[in-house]
Amino acid sequence: MTLKLHELTNEDEFKLVVDIEHEAYSNPFNGVWEITKGSSTEECCARQFSWHRNDSSSHWIYVTDEASGDVIGGTQWHIHETNPYAVEQPMRTAYWWPEGPMKQIGDQLIRDLRMHRPGHMSKPHLLISYCFVGSMHRNRGAASLMLKWGLEKADDLGLDTFVESTEVARRTYEKHGFNVIGDLDMDAHLENPSEDFNALRERLGCPIHGWIMKREAQKKHN
Repeated sequence: MTLKLHELTNEDEFKLVVDIEHEAYSNPFNGVWEITKGSSTEECCARQFSWHRNDSSSHWIYVTDEASGDVIGGTQWHIHETNPYAVEQPMRTAYWWPEGPMKQIGDQLIRDLRMHRPGHMSKPHLLISYCFVGSMHRNRGAASLMLKWGLEKADDLGLDTFVESTEVARRTYEKHGFNVIGDLDMDAHLENPSEDFNALRERLGCPIHGWIMKREAQKKHN
């Protein structure tokens, strides 16, 4: 069956992308996504689309199955043609959660996820923030289509590409030229944690380990 690549243009499209995003990041379970997804699909969709709309570097692309018309995967690319850390950036928090264990843990996991970026990415580059394919549609080439879209732009611009990868996705990125450049360790602690905090930390799979990966720009051959 034929797959088709699209670049996101409006929020109605994005709702379909977010639906498959929720399914994909739940299979297998992803503790960071549990923080990111918030309290409802509707809230998550509105928040992520707002982030996209207000960020000129953001490009969401998605893949459909032409036979069914269903969205089966999506990727958010950030194309930074200048150094985004030339000016210090405010640290993002899990502001979409009310005060309590989920926000306490979320704030710390987001900090751990992002704290390496100024050290590795203080230059023009591309960054993959999200890349997912629905569990029933994996191994059909959707991820490769979405990665090819951005990697061709990276090579045209002569820029390196970065991604923070789970162990599950690591091999996919390696097949597309990425190499591990560091460990990504995320965890949350309090001096006197509540039982709810400890239980949630365990449910989210903390400590969470991932990989910082980089693909160097490939020279174009005429």
